[in-house]
Amino acid sequence: MKTPEYLFDHLDEFERFRDSKTSIITDIDGTISEIAPTPDKAVVSPVMRALLKKLAEKFKLVALVTGRCVEDAKRIVGVDGLLYVGNHGLEYLKDGEIFIEPEVRKYLPAINEVTRDIQKGELCKIDGIIFEEKGICFSIHYRLCEDPERAKEKVLDTLKNRKGSGDLKIKEGRRVVELRPPMGYDKGTILQKIVSDNHIEKLIYLGDDITDSDAFYKLKELKNEGLIDGESIFVASTEVPEYVRENATYFVESVEEIAKFMDWISKD
Repeated sequence: MKTPEYLFDHLDEFERFRDSKTSIITDIDGTISEIAPTPDKAVVSPVMRALLKKLAEKFKLVALVTGRCVEDAKRIVGVDGLLYVGNHGLEYLKDGEIFIEPEVRKYLPAINEVTRDIQKGELCKIDGIIFEEKGICFSIHYRLCEDPERAKEKVLDTLKNRKGSGDLKIKEGRRVVELRPPMGYDKGTILQKIVSDNHIEKLIYLGDDITDSDAFYKLKELKNEGLIDGESIFVASTEVPEYVRENATYFVESVEEIAKFMDWISKD
């Protein structure tokens, strides 16, 4: 499999995207916001907010696709005129109104029950574990644990062995394990839906996490089928498996370099 190239050695490949037909889809944490010790401490800088506004003014569509709940995504980014997609595609915010996929609702009681039990169980005794309730999904962060890998194994074992968890989906991310409704939604299917709903011809996708790999792969697939012209950009990290990098076409080294690229492509 071809490995991605360093973006700033190939900026000429992006000249074709510097017009109003282009759309941009980006993750939040680790892509336009630095990874923080806890979810509530993450921030999007004023510089990044200003760049997102410029992109929204210039391009056809700017969308944020994140694992955060959609209200939290809007809070942390705080830029109007964007499409906010939360909980990995299970909900979205458009024109000030939140939409939840209908089939999701029947699984909410099960998620709430598992959530309540887990927060009273053995995981509470592990220093550094952080629980994050997101309405539709439930995340368990282990970044601050003394032994993150051992903590991850304990979290996975707890979820897999918990009665009622079998009807739900267990997914991993950067130092986080998440419990979701078992819908067939991921960032790849959401990318395809956004492309279809908005008649997108040209697309750049930005991401950094395991969940972004689905979007990298889907964009590559749509491009190979001649359905769209697109490129994906990966924010390099030692915290994610190598295959995530391999599904992207280009990479950068930091959130700061994402800002540098946004500044470049937003200029006429």
